Amino acid sequence: MILVPHTCFACRSTFKRPFEEALIYRKCPGCGGQARRMDKLFRPPKKADEKQWALLDFLAGHGFVFQKIWLKQGSTSYGVPYPSTIEQAMEFVLQFKDQAIGNCPPIESASVVLISIL
Repeated sequence: MILVPHTCFACRSTFKRPFEEALIYRKCPGCGGQARRMDKLFRPPKKADEKQWALLDFLAGHGFVFQKIWLKQGSTSYGVPYPSTIEQAMEFVLQFKDQAIGNCPPIESASVVLISIL
């Protein structure tokens, strides 16, 4: 059984549950809200780090849950690090939208989310 992290952005908690392909969201044991399944590489920031939580919420909302992202150059692919700022995240989402997971909002809505975060 593989345990994968699930993150609740409402209460900023992360917990592990068994992987189930069909379940992207689970009930948060802390607040009862929806917790999003993240990739096994995900590491949550400290609860008090509001900017990093806003960044993670933005990325997850656009289908980037810390799965590996690849940049192809010629016949070689390179792993791409995740952005560390909201500004970088906007560019990241646009550049790698073809590698996003699941149903994501249109990219135009990203600017609305960013304005509310900044």
